[in-house]
Amino acid sequence: MKNRNWKRIAAVLIGLALVGASVVRLIRSVGPFSPPPDRPLSPWGSLDSATAQELQAILDQDANLLKVPGLQAYVRTSDGRTWSGASGTTDLARKQLLQQDSVLRVGSVTKTFTAVLVLNLVEEGRLSLEDPLARWFPNVPNAEAITVRQLLNHSSGIPEIIPKVMLRSIIPWTYWQPRQLVDIAAQDKPLFAPGTRFEYSNTNYILLGLIAEQVSGKTATELLRQQIIDPLNMEHTFFLPYEQAPDELVPGYDRDLSSFPGMLDIGRDNTSWATAAFTSGALASTAADLGVFFERLLDGELLSPATMKEMTTFIDAPNPGFPEQVGYGLGLMQLEVGGQELVGHVGQFMGSTAIAMYAPDKDQIIVVASNLSNPDLVDVLVDLQASME
Repeated sequence: MKNRNWKRIAAVLIGLALVGASVVRLIRSVGPFSPPPDRPLSPWGSLDSATAQELQAILDQDANLLKVPGLQAYVRTSDGRTWSGASGTTDLARKQLLQQDSVLRVGSVTKTFTAVLVLNLVEEGRLSLEDPLARWFPNVPNAEAITVRQLLNHSSGIPEIIPKVMLRSIIPWTYWQPRQLVDIAAQDKPLFAPGTRFEYSNTNYILLGLIAEQVSGKTATELLRQQIIDPLNMEHTFFLPYEQAPDELVPGYDRDLSSFPGMLDIGRDNTSWATAAFTSGALASTAADLGVFFERLLDGELLSPATMKEMTTFIDAPNPGFPEQVGYGLGLMQLEVGGQELVGHVGQFMGSTAIAMYAPDKDQIIVVASNLSNPDLVDVLVDLQASME
């Protein structure tokens, strides 16, 4: 135990010495948010004004309950009406309001986008869900036995890469190459025989992004732009830092994922965490853009019915760190919250968190995003959904 404690202390000290432009604030929270009296209160979207005001009040309340800098949300009701709102600020001093079009990093919600790219290639006949990983990466342990399907539903047994790169990623200008990450992950023994159980691993989706690039001959940025972002007019969605960051990109903050004693600023120009994630977690977007994506996907506009059936075939996927999760499909999480099924994805990134979910029983889409690591956004989702009943 003492040895592990010294290692943690050493990691903190090294990180503090190297963090450079990043700032560590020796506080664990932010002050309460009081909406300014001149904040525009007109609803955005097609919901009636009274419901929109109620949703905005919930967002303001939850920003303070969760003690986050800011929250952003989008809802689509069963009859197609929409609302988007934001609460809180982009900064800890409570000076700059978070806007509806502020761009936040959305972490592992990226995985659903990557899954769509891969499944499009399957539909085109350019690869198969049963193709072995060895076709592209023969040096990964068990590559002959691991299939594309098992990468997509996290049953490959390939270990998680993030702990291996965590310390070096404290340096904000670190720029990881995807193949470098695969080489690091390949040094570890498999966690289990492929297909025998579920274990979430960002490495799976880094590999899937590289496979999509090899099969298509295009970069992941080009694929995302051509197949999803531009056709859906997602004007506030970007694959960073592989394309230029928009002016609307806001910084994020971490108080839980790193070993620092206070709040760590994750600046706009930080490249370390996004390049460590690549196609498993490097997208930045807005709640409204994510709502459009999941609506079009789950309405069957991006993939064929047969492919959607594959995507929504869930394996048992208990997650000790996220008890609401009960299943995982091909790039989609299945949650059980308050007795209802939710389908979508959660993204936890250094400096941000997002949750984008569809409720099949109610035909509702709810998306919530924050510029802080690890708040429980499920609570916000439940509160917003309750107000629409």
